[in-house]
Amino acid sequence: MKVVGLVFSARKRGNGFNCMEHCLNKLEEKGLQAMLINAYDYEIKPCSHCNYECYAEEIRDKREECPLKDDIPKMYDMIEDADWLMFAIPCYGGHTPAIYRAWAERIPHLPRVNRLFKNFDEFQRLFLSKIKGIIIIVNLSAMADLTLHEVLADFYNIEAPEVILLQSREYGRVSLKGDLIKSSGVRERLYGFIELLIKRLEKQ
Repeated sequence: MKVVGLVFSARKRGNGFNCMEHCLNKLEEKGLQAMLINAYDYEIKPCSHCNYECYAEEIRDKREECPLKDDIPKMYDMIEDADWLMFAIPCYGGHTPAIYRAWAERIPHLPRVNRLFKNFDEFQRLFLSKIKGIIIIVNLSAMADLTLHEVLADFYNIEAPEVILLQSREYGRVSLKGDLIKSSGVRERLYGFIELLIKRLEKQ
C-alpha cells in the first residue's frame, strides 16, 4: 500500500513537514510504502486570468486547455497511484495557507480538462476519498475552527478524513521555531493518529 503525504506551507521545513515526515517514517516501519511531497518545492498558481476553460464544453461546446502553466499536473501524476493521502496544513490567521488554497482551487479542474474524472462525484470518489488523514498546525486562539472548516469544506458528501490539531502552546513551544516534533507529547499523539488511520483502513 502506498501513502503520500503532502505538506502545504510557505516555508520549506516547519512543523507540518517535520510532523508529516515523522508519520511517514512510522508508516514505513509498519510495512507501507511512503512518499513525502513538499508543496514548497513546486509552483502552484491560483485560478486567475482565465475564461473558465475547464468548463468550456458546457459554456462554448468545445474543449479548451487551462491557460495556467505550473506544476499541478506533475504533482497530480505523483499522487495518482497512491492508495491514500495525508495532508499537513498550518494555520495562517485563521485560514489555510495561500499555497493550499491554490491547490484546492485548481486540483478539481485539472482532472476535468484531462478527462480523468467525468464529474465532481467521480472527483470525490476517486480523489477526495483517498485523503484519510489531515494534520493541522494551529493554536486554538488563532481561529482553529475556521481553518478546520476550510479544510473540510469539500468533504460534505463523503466520509471526512481523520484530523489532528496540534497547537504549540499546549506543549510549551513557539510555532515559528518549527520544533513541535521534539515534544514527546506531540510524537505520542501522532502515533495514536497513525494507529487510528490504520484501524480505519483495516475496516474498509
